[in-house]
Amino acid sequence: MLRHAILLILANAVALFIATQVLPGDFLITGGWTGIVVAGLIFGILNSIVKPILKIVSLPFVFITAGLFTLVINGAMLWLAKYALDVLALQGVAITINGGFLTWAYATLIVGVANVILHWLVKKN
Repeated sequence: MLRHAILLILANAVALFIATQVLPGDFLITGGWTGIVVAGLIFGILNSIVKPILKIVSLPFVFITAGLFTLVINGAMLWLAKYALDVLALQGVAITINGGFLTWAYATLIVGVANVILHWLVKKN
């Protein structure tokens, strides 16, 4: 159980790291590797607690849009992670997203796809 939780936190951290590499300058996580792991931890906690609730509440929208509304949910999770890190004000750890709607959309898509692939690999083990 603990091993699985650690692997999921690392998978979230890797997904966030991939987004920082694909969108350099627009999607930043400060604090080096520690910042990425802390952001992955916060993102993982939100994904395990808040995301299932949002999926249930928004089920009609997900059904009507043939699953595309899950991108909105993933964007909300990314925003909540950014907000949580801002509120916690951890020393030198923050998520910064520069740019407008397209940057958010790309970051959401990249983190979502990377997260799905990495979670699939973790569950396979």
